Amino acid sequence: MQDGGHRLTQPTLAVDAGQTETRAALYDEGRPRLARALGVGRIDAADGGADAVAGTLLRAVAGLGALPERPPAVGVGLSGIEAAREDELARLSDALRRELHAQRVAMASDGVTSLFGALEGAPGVVVSAGTGTVAVAHDGRRWAKVDGWGSLVGDAGSGFAIGRAGLDAALREHDGRGGSRSLLRAAERDYGPAEQLASRMHRTAAPTVAVAAFATAVAEQARAGDDVAMEIVRAAGRELAVSASAALHRVFEADDRVAVSYAGKVFRAGAALLESFERELAERCPHAVLVAPRGDSLAGAAVLARRAEQLDPEPGLVWLPG
Repeated sequence: MQDGGHRLTQPTLAVDAGQTETRAALYDEGRPRLARALGVGRIDAADGGADAVAGTLLRAVAGLGALPERPPAVGVGLSGIEAAREDELARLSDALRRELHAQRVAMASDGVTSLFGALEGAPGVVVSAGTGTVAVAHDGRRWAKVDGWGSLVGDAGSGFAIGRAGLDAALREHDGRGGSRSLLRAAERDYGPAEQLASRMHRTAAPTVAVAAFATAVAEQARAGDDVAMEIVRAAGRELAVSASAALHRVFEADDRVAVSYAGKVFRAGAALLESFERELAERCPHAVLVAPRGDSLAGAAVLARRAEQLDPEPGLVWLPG
């Protein structure tokens, strides 16, 4: 894994905190050590905030085993960082520095770390789609963020958006309003009788995550040839391309050749989504160059850790715009 063409020569600790899972890695000689912990939510959430996030991050790191005595920097990609208060970010940074004995903690949105990972720190655009969605563009100086507004008001093309559209199609079929029989069967397989589906979703502790989980079933039915599921997946691909192109146009000129890449579990939905994404992107940004991701957001958090030494010469908090 590289940082803008330079290999990581010092032990580097990276953490990727998404909405459903937290991953940690120690990059050193040879293959990185990896560990996971369930869930983190968002730092701006009402239930726990910085303290809950710090606990989950530290549990993931603990799974790595022995660490360097004093790592120079820790890179953290964090969902919801844009909406967090400065005191919450400072409290989280202080907790991580204290517990990990790190000289500094560099934190950024998971969109930024997805970009750093996919393009190995080089300029370009990345759209990241998991439970939520965000697109980030960076030309070496300027940054632009598109979407990432959360499931209530945004996250177009996300796992939540796909899952919700799939459940809507299932319940439409149940009601006789026109929907998808295969998606109805899949919903009842995963969640029980259709009559109880809505109440189950409202009662679950994390409804956004529960709805997003159905995206997997939608992708399965799309690959099996269900027309409704196929259109849901294609629509998500188009939405993700819209976000990527919007981020690109906010930073780059229209005729610039710009590397565009992607990250997140939604892009595992199959060829239909990626082909739809590619067609829409080509129409909106003819000079964009679509490239397969070279690394993920966890690798990008390691790049962020190395960048911290350049961004801030003093120990403390580094927060890149996201």
